[in-house]
Amino acid sequence: MIMENIIIYDYIDKRINKFDFDSGINFLVSKTNTQGKSSLIKSIYYALGFSIKIWPDGWDANNMIFKLNIKHNNRLVSITRHRDLFYINDKEEILNEKEYSIWLQELLNIRIKIKEKKSKMLADVYASEVLLPFYIDQDKSWNGYVFSKTSDSFGRYTSTAKNLLDFYFGINNMKILDLEASKSQAESELKVIERKMESLELLEKNHLSTDTFVYISQFKNQDENKISEIQLNNYLKKLNSLNSIIALYDKELIDVEKEINILSRDLAELNKFKISYEKRFKEIEHKCIYCNSNLTEEQSLTRLKIRNNLYEISEQIDKCEKKYYELKGIRDKTITKKNNYISEQLEIEDIVNNSRNVDVKNYIENKVQQEIFNNYVSLGGNLQNAKNTVLGKIADIRKSITAENNLGTKKRGEIRKKYNELLNEYELSLGNVKLNDIKFNNFKEILGSGNDANKKMLAIYTLYSNLISEYSIVKIPFAMDSFIKNETAKDFKEKMFKFLSEFYLTIPSQVFFSIIEENLIYIDSKLSYNTIKIESPILKELNKDNVNLIESFGFIEY
Repeated sequence: MIMENIIIYDYIDKRINKFDFDSGINFLVSKTNTQGKSSLIKSIYYALGFSIKIWPDGWDANNMIFKLNIKHNNRLVSITRHRDLFYINDKEEILNEKEYSIWLQELLNIRIKIKEKKSKMLADVYASEVLLPFYIDQDKSWNGYVFSKTSDSFGRYTSTAKNLLDFYFGINNMKILDLEASKSQAESELKVIERKMESLELLEKNHLSTDTFVYISQFKNQDENKISEIQLNNYLKKLNSLNSIIALYDKELIDVEKEINILSRDLAELNKFKISYEKRFKEIEHKCIYCNSNLTEEQSLTRLKIRNNLYEISEQIDKCEKKYYELKGIRDKTITKKNNYISEQLEIEDIVNNSRNVDVKNYIENKVQQEIFNNYVSLGGNLQNAKNTVLGKIADIRKSITAENNLGTKKRGEIRKKYNELLNEYELSLGNVKLNDIKFNNFKEILGSGNDANKKMLAIYTLYSNLISEYSIVKIPFAMDSFIKNETAKDFKEKMFKFLSEFYLTIPSQVFFSIIEENLIYIDSKLSYNTIKIESPILKELNKDNVNLIESFGFIEY
């Protein structure tokens, strides 16, 4: 994947800018700190789907639209993000965060699942997890924990960093994930079967009396005009149960109908607003003052405001419509289920009503009891057979997982060996820093303070970046927001940037790195890189030279 450029539009403050990137090293350079380097590097990965929670002061991402143009396997893709919604150039529908995460994995031809802490089940990861090894955030990544606390969302999974890196290294591949998913599904099936067996046993104890099992021939010559009170009571109990179920569905339908009606009214109002704004928008000429029209500055600003309101309304209409049709689908399914229970209710009511007028021989009740007993025996046997089948299936899957894990263990050993080799090399390069106590794929807190901690963190991030570059088939640009926040001694900076030049900036990938201009002298002069100069404010006021950038968003008129 190569990031070609990003356009950022602040539609509240009416500011916009475009930043072009090189396929190799990209330095985000400013003369001093707090000029906007972090804002830009965060925005790039935010547009790609990362969940950024801490932004620099004055940078309100909620008021901005981000358009990231990328190239992946010679395919050009535009990703436009506004808050938690994503627009892809070749998809008509708007995607939420979960849908976008699935799309991103499809683009990369991967599928990552990790066990959730709460459910203990394998679950699809979000874009933040997909991007975990590639983005080093200035505010969240230098806190003593490598990768594991870069995003708050990582906490929902078990051993997030370890499991993700295992996937990228090919230690835990998609085949294992498929097997794990099949095992989880089989284990869920087993739990359902066991619950059914428990319920069957309970029903048998509570509702089946063995002293009623008699030979039907005993009753062949008895009066057929007597009703069975036991059978009648059973039918009445069944009716009460059905009435309770139908009442629950009625309540559910009322609640759903309320939500549908509210959404319907909201949609009607929003469409009225949209028509009103569109009409007002058209009343103002379509040319702007930068195209030699006679519009005043006030009229131009009015058009911009109307356009932004239209965008917000259209976005809200899309969200409402999506929820509206989702609820209609739920309502229709609920009505179908309710009607099935009503049909069963009517059948039993007919039986009860007829039974009140015609007495039936006692042997019918005994015959029914005998049939119920036979059904219990048959159902119990079927459940036991199903349980045995699922247990066998789980055993076979575990064998397959063990075989795949053995291959993964071999791969893990190979990568661990490379890890230790690089660790020793990095220790020699940095000097006076102990790294051999930081074990492979162990993401506990890295102890140390000040420059010593910075050295360790930089070394480990660089190490894993090199391993990902070498062993992973997934190619995503790497980014590191500067590890130096405050004044630092010259000899320390020389050593750190020499290390970066030798080990991080030589990764055969697109790389983004933020740096103060004065520190460029420490970068190896043999390296070729692209410089993106950052000056505050990094977004520029709309003018005749940049207003056309708004057109690139497509869905925003101007």
